[in-house]
Amino acid sequence: MIIASLAVLVFGLVLGVYAMLYGTERLSAHGPSVEPSPLFNRATFAASCVGFGLTAYLLASRTSLSTAMQLVIAFAIAGAAFGLQTLLLAKWAIPGARAEHIDERFALQGTLGQITTDIPEFGVGALRYSLDDGTFELPARDINGDTMSAGTDVVIDRVENGVAFVESWAHVEERL
Repeated sequence: MIIASLAVLVFGLVLGVYAMLYGTERLSAHGPSVEPSPLFNRATFAASCVGFGLTAYLLASRTSLSTAMQLVIAFAIAGAAFGLQTLLLAKWAIPGARAEHIDERFALQGTLGQITTDIPEFGVGALRYSLDDGTFELPARDINGDTMSAGTDVVIDRVENGVAFVESWAHVEERL
């Protein structure tokens, strides 16, 4: 029972860290059509596993209760962890994400692209970038108003009124 409970505990901790790093939100930041479920997600499952594993380990190693009683208590704690995590997501995390204002000008910020049509000084050219298995084109201008030649690798800073403001990758790389 001790080894099994430790395995469930470690699995829950690893899954919890994964959920913190990769989130429980949407599959794609550019296709936010599906809101996460507060009941069925990585974080809720991780909380249940941690609650079960920790309780089962402590009961198995520190008490003389029967295995059946240990399992009943561990499942009760796992259920409580599931309920608390669901409540946390339903009442705080999901409403907070819903209320967050996303500034569409910066939705593509940091996206790499390439100039396809020369950008004249303080003028507009064109840019091609790839995202989510698609290739897209936008009018583009240099963020400083400088000229830019076709073939130049760029980074999108923002998009205003359908025009991407870009900076040469070479300039960005110098700052890194």
